[in-house]
Amino acid sequence: MLAPQVRVVRCAPKSHPCPHCGQHGRRKRHLHRCLRSLAYRQVAYLDVHYAEYQSRCRCCKLFRSWPLEVPAKSDYDALVCTAVLDRILEDGLNVQRTRATMQRDFFLKLSEGFIYDSLRWKVAQLDLRVHRQLVLQKFSGTLCVDELHLGRFTLLLATDPLADLTVGFALVSRNDADHMRRFLKNLKTWGVEPKAVVTDGSNLYPSVLAARWPAARHQLCVFHLLEDINDLILQALRRLACVMRRRGNAGRPRKRGRPKKAHQASRAVGGPTLEQRASFILEQRFLIVKKTGDLDQQQ
Repeated sequence: MLAPQVRVVRCAPKSHPCPHCGQHGRRKRHLHRCLRSLAYRQVAYLDVHYAEYQSRCRCCKLFRSWPLEVPAKSDYDALVCTAVLDRILEDGLNVQRTRATMQRDFFLKLSEGFIYDSLRWKVAQLDLRVHRQLVLQKFSGTLCVDELHLGRFTLLLATDPLADLTVGFALVSRNDADHMRRFLKNLKTWGVEPKAVVTDGSNLYPSVLAARWPAARHQLCVFHLLEDINDLILQALRRLACVMRRRGNAGRPRKRGRPKKAHQASRAVGGPTLEQRASFILEQRFLIVKKTGDLDQQQ
């Protein structure tokens, strides 16, 4: 393993503006904190130097200068949070696979709580009002609804594949009809009126979609449709293999009665039968014993 990679970040000037009013305060003491960062196949740290300041305004008595986007008590920087979100949202991995991938690629042992905190951290950064206006402007009329099972939680996703846009999302405790109905109701309240809705073959969608958008066409996803067809083909092959395994090496069942002349001729062409081989061996043994006895008499 390579030596740990350390990157230093400094934000401790003599004076720093107040985060509430902007009036500069005087530095009182230096502070230091070490966070885990991101480096492929290598341990990486972020060495943060900041300070605590005496306020000159009435907003607060003391405040600190923190240069990163993540909270000051966090154990990881923003690069780790972004990498976790990319593996969940872009690659479609669940919590267990995300943790295994981060351990393999970056030597990071993440907890399930940190995965969910990263999702909440990203949601808090979004301006949903501006995002909804953008969705209504660029919405093509085709809505894809799917869910990602992350472990203890489920991420409901609504996307526009033609406009390449995320329409909406919700982190729920379980994937059931009540949460899905509430999620689609929020989309309709925002003004989303799709002409076609694409989902997988789950029984959860037909009744809920018919209640929310009765005029919209409900279509199955091509990927899930092909996956279902492949599952049916594999099931048929498994049943056929099971029947052949039970039958064994019996081959075609033999008919009752004597075999026909053609069958006897084919056996003769193929070589001597077991009876012919046994009689031949007995004759050879008899000849050998007789010759041995004659030799003993001559001696």
